[in-house]
Amino acid sequence: MYWLKKIENLCVKGNLRIRLNSKKWCKENYESSVTGSVWLYTPYSAGWDKSNKHGEVLSSSSELKAIFMEEIALGVVSHWAKEIVERMLRPLPMCGHYTFPMPLLQICEAIREKRCPEFVIGCYTADSKRKLLMSNYVFCLNAWLKNAPLEIAKSELELRDSFGKDWSKIVTAIYNALGVPSQKKRLLLERLLHRLRWWLKTLIWFDDKRNKYMLDIYSGDVRGDEENYGNPPFGDPYFVELKLPEIKELSREICEAVNDGKKFLTNIEETWLCAPKVFRYLEKLILRIGSIDSGNITNNNISILQCEDTYPSFSSCKKWYASFMSSLTDWLEGEYEAFTELGDISPVKHWLVRILKHRLYLYEKHNPLRFVATKPGGKSGAQIAPYNI
Repeated sequence: MYWLKKIENLCVKGNLRIRLNSKKWCKENYESSVTGSVWLYTPYSAGWDKSNKHGEVLSSSSELKAIFMEEIALGVVSHWAKEIVERMLRPLPMCGHYTFPMPLLQICEAIREKRCPEFVIGCYTADSKRKLLMSNYVFCLNAWLKNAPLEIAKSELELRDSFGKDWSKIVTAIYNALGVPSQKKRLLLERLLHRLRWWLKTLIWFDDKRNKYMLDIYSGDVRGDEENYGNPPFGDPYFVELKLPEIKELSREICEAVNDGKKFLTNIEETWLCAPKVFRYLEKLILRIGSIDSGNITNNNISILQCEDTYPSFSSCKKWYASFMSSLTDWLEGEYEAFTELGDISPVKHWLVRILKHRLYLYEKHNPLRFVATKPGGKSGAQIAPYNI
């Protein structure tokens, strides 16, 4: 291939020419390479020996072998490139991100500038506007839970940023959807509110390092688990909140009192604020809680949160994504002008972009959590396929 030959010619360290066959394509070399560290949440995550169980035989993947050989040709992977792999390419947001395509464009910018940014847009990241919007919905739910008179709830919401919405109608719709209070509804609302507040507290942004929201509430170790999802030292917050004794007890009560309680708990836990359709997901969850013991089938097509403007345009995203993947292919084949956001072509940049392209290809082919939803489902669609509630 043209580019493999070009890379071999360019990769010279001192007087030593690093040849493509200096290391063999084998399990030991693959597992010790930077390339081999990338493939979490793909068929390759099962490893060299077990990937075939997931429909992809790692050892016979010609594309992955070629990517590995490009790394070998580099000799030593530079620090900035390794950091882009570890913080941007390895933890790509599987379920997409509400800012799409910003995470992908940020990766391209990092490759062009040969520098990993201080803050990476990806899993568990959300800006202040999104957090404030969610906090308004949380207030409405909390007001119902505390039996607050509807007029008082309305009056407080009038003091806040409207985000272009009619909060008087929204809080009224929420009260009507939840209906008459009951023990089951109260238990589920308590659990839901704690989870949503946890997301408000622990999702980070450029100017928010888990130090701006819900500071008066202890809701778990904000350091998160060890895995950092691209923004060290901030760890994965998903499971930390679940370990709290009060949450374990509340979950036990829900499982005992509510039919299908485990499924409710799973749905509540998966209310990621960074997900593209989280507000529609919340809307459906509220409607489902309100229908408990009513004997009626939940009408998920009802709109109560006026959140349609928060949905991504899936048709636009799909069109952009198709063009993006085509441009990556052209750039990799040597057409610099095909995607100027990546800048000029060099061996290390070629290797990084090839990892990015193959990673996206595997997500499309094997993983149900797509960057671009194939069946967004409109008002009835989940925030990310296939989590329909």
